[in-house]
Amino acid sequence: MKDADRYWFHREFCDLRHGRTRIVLVAVEKAGWHGPSLISGLPWNVLVEDRGVKQAWKLILMKMNGEDRLVFERYSKTSEGVKGETFELAYLPNWIIEELRQVALEMKERDMDQSSLIFLTNLVTKVEQEKVVAKAGLSAKVEELEIGGLYHIMSQTRGDERGSFREVARFPEVELLTGYDFVGKQVNHSLSTYGILRGFHVEPWAKLVTVVSGLAVSFLLDCRPGSRTFGKISKVYLGYGRTPEGEEIKGGALFIEPGIGNSVLTLSNKMDYNYVVDDLWRPDTALYAVNPMDPKLNVPWGNFVPLEKIIRSERDQKSPSFEEFAKLMKKI
Repeated sequence: MKDADRYWFHREFCDLRHGRTRIVLVAVEKAGWHGPSLISGLPWNVLVEDRGVKQAWKLILMKMNGEDRLVFERYSKTSEGVKGETFELAYLPNWIIEELRQVALEMKERDMDQSSLIFLTNLVTKVEQEKVVAKAGLSAKVEELEIGGLYHIMSQTRGDERGSFREVARFPEVELLTGYDFVGKQVNHSLSTYGILRGFHVEPWAKLVTVVSGLAVSFLLDCRPGSRTFGKISKVYLGYGRTPEGEEIKGGALFIEPGIGNSVLTLSNKMDYNYVVDDLWRPDTALYAVNPMDPKLNVPWGNFVPLEKIIRSERDQKSPSFEEFAKLMKKI
């Protein structure tokens, strides 16, 4: 197999849980090559087991019934050792698609082998097509927001004379679409009244959040050093009710990867906020917060609740600015 038929690259991002950098490596290869799957000279299982890589991904192009078929394998480090899984291409995380697109662009700029460039370009197109088909069959509509690792989940609410029922999210679908091995370890609930503002909280764990009654607006801030969307802000409404823009909101949930700052402002008289996290709470997480009133972030809180009616905790009021927080993260 020619070197030009194989691609590899790495993606780095800050892992706040351990205060160090993880590396995720991805390779694309054509089936039929019978050598070991190597990255930097190491087999996949050794790479994940011994070199501190949490997950490694491999895409394979194979012939089935005379047609090209793409599948991907994921190797994850678990308490029982390295776990290898094969998934349909439609569930490939969006960040890998972006990396593949970037590799194709670099190959084009360097005037590299045209057959390899065509292969990679067609691969990205095929992935995007299959993801459209796969999403149509999911139990909920899932949208990845501008910030990578942030997903808005919209499932259908059914009601009758007894009340209503909503399936918030299915963990296997969340895991497949995000590529994050999400295992809930703690379930939390908060009750807030009008004008309560919580955040930005940047805890070192992933969370799945939803509003079960009332209405809230959530602003999310990418606080991950090295992220392509570092410093970007996304806005999402959660719960039930009409927004200031006149949109009717019915449910919704968010999947938030570690390192993304989460804030929530209550827009109704009362608001019930539930969330599942994949780690247990500990006191030192108070360190991970950004002041939502940082003028450089320019979040328009006053468009939703008059500023004089917004209520915050003492801890949140003392949180550092985003610039101060970023400097603090570099020291950890």
